[in-house]
Amino acid sequence: MPASEFHADLQPATERLGLIERLDEERRAIAAQAVDLSADEIHARPLAATDLSIGRIVKHLAFAEDRWFQHKLLGLDLPEPWRSIDPAEAHDWSFRSADLDSHHTIVVLYEIACHRSREATNACSSMQSLAVYPSFGKKPVNLRWLLAHMIDETSRHSGHIDLIRDALGRPPVR
Repeated sequence: MPASEFHADLQPATERLGLIERLDEERRAIAAQAVDLSADEIHARPLAATDLSIGRIVKHLAFAEDRWFQHKLLGLDLPEPWRSIDPAEAHDWSFRSADLDSHHTIVVLYEIACHRSREATNACSSMQSLAVYPSFGKKPVNLRWLLAHMIDETSRHSGHIDLIRDALGRPPVR
């Protein structure tokens, strides 16, 4: 990747700023990987070993953003479309239901979820701010853990998208 394409500060002034910039860079990469695809390409599942499509991944990431930032961190009800789904099925539904969505719907859903997540992050006074709800049946995570987790989750799925784009004959976009 040419240095001019990298947007995050290489020497951020604070840990918080560094994590936020890194996560936003990963979010930007996801959006860039999805936006130039055709309707068929976003739903294509060209890898025999998986049911993943780029649309499924992007919609799942929208769910992950809302689940972690809106629900867990802020303690709010999940926004639509997640609110109407049985919570026990929401994870799998976030993947499967993407097949019925338009390219535009998937991309916009992700962009809106990321915007809500940024607002939730801004509402936290410190990196030690605790989520309202516990995670993993244990205790609440703090904002530091959540930002690191979402960097991991988003970058992992970005790698999946790279592989799918390659299988579609489309080079990765950063």
